Amino acid sequence: MDCATFSSWLENRDSYDLSEADRAMKHAIVCAECKDLLHNDEELERFVTRMFQYEMMDERLVGKIDRSLDSAGLKRGFRGGIAAAFAVVAVAVLFFVFIPGRGNFSSMDEFGQYVVQEHREHGKITPLFEKIGDIGQWGQDNLHHSLDVNTLPAGNIKIVGGRICTIKNCEFAHLLYQDGKQFYSLFAVSGDEIGFDLEPGRIYSLTVSNVKLHVWIKQKMVYALTG
Repeated sequence: MDCATFSSWLENRDSYDLSEADRAMKHAIVCAECKDLLHNDEELERFVTRMFQYEMMDERLVGKIDRSLDSAGLKRGFRGGIAAAFAVVAVAVLFFVFIPGRGNFSSMDEFGQYVVQEHREHGKITPLFEKIGDIGQWGQDNLHHSLDVNTLPAGNIKIVGGRICTIKNCEFAHLLYQDGKQFYSLFAVSGDEIGFDLEPGRIYSLTVSNVKLHVWIKQKMVYALTG
């Protein structure tokens, strides 16, 4: 395996079989440059995995919601049902007539392009980032959303700071992390700004202009980590 094939495998290794992975690992042993690429990629994977923790809803809470809905349905009479039907129709009409298409980003590719561009333009200008004590509180104060990104991986990775930036008319939190000479940008934005679907509990990976990007949704906030 040569370096170009190794780089292709690294970007798309989920789609390769185990025999190709074995060849790639053997190549990394003898090629220092590809070994570093593999190390950085694995560090990025560990970084996002440790940071990402999806919390399931308490089953007791789900039961309470179901019982509340059933109780409300029993109390509502015929007239209430007719009124509710008219209300639903009115809301539907208003939605389709006055509400624009959801989200400012129509696809993950478009979202990734904007995020990576912001990372490249400002992801190493450390004076732009203010020091942060409590990340959750900082997000609430500056973005009006609590950020659930308190977990940091083991090692020398540290948070440089945070800033609020505007990407395609949307306010993003931009957190900067550093591990030696390597900088990681973590962006967070309200899920209401996203016009494509993300499955809770799943981490999406893509490469944009040779930059590895991980995207996920948690507690109605969308996160994008670049490395």
